[in-house]
Amino acid sequence: MNGVLADVLDGAPSLSLAERDRRWARTRALMDELDLDLILLSGFRSRDHYEHYLSNDYTEGIVLFPRVEAPVTVTWGNTRIFRAEDSFARGAARWIDRYCTGLNGAAVAGLIKELSPRGRIGVVGLETQTAGEFSGFVPARFWIDLTENLAGRETVDISWTFNEMMLPKSDEELALVRRAASAAEAACQAMLETVAPGVPETEIYAKVLATLARHGCGVRYPTLILNSGYPSLAWGPPRWTTTAEPVRRIGTRDLVMAEIFPTFGNAEVQVQMSVAVGKPQAAVAQCAAVARASYEAGLSVLRAGITFRELVHAMEQPLKESGCWALTPLVHSLNPQAFLGFTQVNDQDAAPVATLPGPPPRNLPQLLGSDLVLPAGATLAFEPNACIGRTRVVSGGTVIVTEKGYEETNSLPCRMRTTYA
Repeated sequence: MNGVLADVLDGAPSLSLAERDRRWARTRALMDELDLDLILLSGFRSRDHYEHYLSNDYTEGIVLFPRVEAPVTVTWGNTRIFRAEDSFARGAARWIDRYCTGLNGAAVAGLIKELSPRGRIGVVGLETQTAGEFSGFVPARFWIDLTENLAGRETVDISWTFNEMMLPKSDEELALVRRAASAAEAACQAMLETVAPGVPETEIYAKVLATLARHGCGVRYPTLILNSGYPSLAWGPPRWTTTAEPVRRIGTRDLVMAEIFPTFGNAEVQVQMSVAVGKPQAAVAQCAAVARASYEAGLSVLRAGITFRELVHAMEQPLKESGCWALTPLVHSLNPQAFLGFTQVNDQDAAPVATLPGPPPRNLPQLLGSDLVLPAGATLAFEPNACIGRTRVVSGGTVIVTEKGYEETNSLPCRMRTTYA
């Protein structure tokens, strides 16, 4: 292994039992505030792996967190328990002592009765709104069986309140964020060095993901967004990852754009890397300039204590002045990705979207969490995008909110790059 990378991995940050105690104390304070006797923290296949917040583990299950008794991790397969036990045997800190299988509604209802025979139950995972989870991520069969076996017990969804509680990060958590951001920066450099006419998308895809893996990072859904061509409003994983269609090769006047989602210790960053091949066409250059102006406008107002609405309002002004519109959010929260900063500025010019059949997903493209007061330690994905017709450029990285301003964790992806010299 490269010696520099070995040093980075050997000295990588982690989460302590003191961080566990901080999170558990915050959660119990929330339970007191909401008069809850137990929290059912769903993980399942959630994008943000919510159960990790209280367990420092992700078993694709749930955490039952009672007010008094010790918490329990419930998973669907014994292999997930063996996997955790191997880590504990190697010295990993164990946050929760009791792991068990039985991830079905009836079995979990029985556990709830054991841990908390009465009182209100708070549930995280029913009301969420992020990519692919427009109607939550708790399986319907699980929920039906659970509630049938908890007849007479009051359940209340606390997803949004729990999301807000998670936003301010400790120093330990921010160390993980910075670690993921460093890997993201390296992945963007690898992408910039790889993009060239004739190169297949598969090579760019492989270089980005290999770079993240070498830095000890995982990736969030949808693994890697990578689209090439011009003009195009396409956004998502390459089609060849699911449809077995021919792999596209980069053209001489292409725009290659990627959204990269590294995680380290379940702390996520996002970067939006755009590379123009050759001299950018006029519309591309204009969209790139507007996206960068939006990024700078957001930084100019960002600090703890402003509302999410104020931040989005500042970032949409360059679009308003230039006549551009935005396809995706200008900014959203990270860890968790719950508060989404969509804008409707100049949406009358978004003809390609308006002509699509059917309504948009529930609550989209609304501004979600507009009254949220941003706390110090919150992590935000700055991802301003500007569109003219079917031309779109997106750029940006992850920003940490501080008491008096902000900390940028990325630089390379925060403006469009070009192969043109």
